[in-house]
Amino acid sequence: MLSNWLIDTELLVAPEELSIFQKELPLEWIEQALELTNKASIRRRKLPAELVVWLIVGIGLYRNRSIAEVVSKLDLTLVDKLGETVAPSAIPQARQRLTAAPLKALFDITSKHWCHREDSQDTWHGLQLFSVDGTTFRCAENTENSEHFGYISNQHRKQSVYPVARLCALMSLRSRMIRNVKFGPCSKGEISYARELIGSVPANSLTIFDSCYFSADLMTSWWGANQNSHWLTPLKSNTRFEVIEQYADNDYLVEMPVSPQARKKNPELPEKWHARLVTYQEKSQGNHITGVLSSLTNRSQYSSQDILDVYL
Repeated sequence: MLSNWLIDTELLVAPEELSIFQKELPLEWIEQALELTNKASIRRRKLPAELVVWLIVGIGLYRNRSIAEVVSKLDLTLVDKLGETVAPSAIPQARQRLTAAPLKALFDITSKHWCHREDSQDTWHGLQLFSVDGTTFRCAENTENSEHFGYISNQHRKQSVYPVARLCALMSLRSRMIRNVKFGPCSKGEISYARELIGSVPANSLTIFDSCYFSADLMTSWWGANQNSHWLTPLKSNTRFEVIEQYADNDYLVEMPVSPQARKKNPELPEKWHARLVTYQEKSQGNHITGVLSSLTNRSQYSSQDILDVYL
């Protein structure tokens, strides 16, 4: 899902004119990001930090264009007050001075504002809907990337041709806006990156996970991250559980064991944990899903049919 959304974004994100996008990214946000990371230009350079941020944003949007074309798209003029043109060689130096920190801060600012604007009024039973998904990216082959991101190996090939970065994102299901993202070496699993997203979970939300993320540690931590920060995931065929209470023909409160390996990694985990299980009454479902597990244990607020509907 995430990889498809990113491909769609790549196809649609580079319009002929960036005037609308520039209006959506106020200069005040850029200045705020620079202030938060102590990167605001103290003395006036030929390439002030504000301009460098815009250049990097533009380069990201127009990766197949030259820097000169990006400057033209952004309607920027690389000329100082004396009328001297800034040499192209000054741009890489300015990018190194800037570092990645202001761009990360700017991402946090924009995601907070845009997600709130697009999704705050579009809820399910008072909960904002999110999902967590991951993907991988090929990186440029060089020593630094090879050492940091590493390679993926499988039974058919000893290792991938290019270094591979693994990414995991928290996304809005309504607007497809990315709330936060974590990425790094491919040797680290998606559950580990998903756990790093816990601090970004908003209150009064429901996050839908694929079954590969099912983990007592991740689910219980997600549930306790914020007020009413719920989770939902399809039932795996090998999930072990015991029915504690049956509410209806297809609606149960179940108890599941926590593996010794999980408790060794996190001693605070209990030996067993509870969740609500709602099953599909039809014998065959699309994608062979027999039911869903969730933290939505309040039956008066969340009916079994509503829970099945929100997953589909």
